[in-house]
Amino acid sequence: MGFIETRKLHTKWSIEQNPTTILINRTEKQRVGGGFDEVKSTAGPFDVRIFSKSTKTNREVSTLAGKKSVNVTWSMLADADADIKSGTNVKDEFTAVGLGKFLVITVRPQMVKEVVVGYQVDLERVS
Repeated sequence: MGFIETRKLHTKWSIEQNPTTILINRTEKQRVGGGFDEVKSTAGPFDVRIFSKSTKTNREVSTLAGKKSVNVTWSMLADADADIKSGTNVKDEFTAVGLGKFLVITVRPQMVKEVVVGYQVDLERVS
């Protein structure tokens, strides 16, 4: 077994220590004619590991629609087969049983010799 396969197994093992099954609700902006449409889809289910990076408190964020309480101290570990996206044209959200609703902020692929072996994901917990 090579190093790439070993790292993939390490990622899966880490997820299996405290797994959470999620279903991603995706909203993507796609060019249609001279404008954009929002296309909604789902991805998953995926087994991931969600964990808290620190114990900072929630903060309120003002938006055009009002205020919301957010907590950006959460992260997620996903295996190489997960379809999780972030960016200016896509919004991935999910609800984790017992933890709440999350918004994907950043997806960082974990690479070995230019091969993805897993994903480290920054999350925003929205209440």
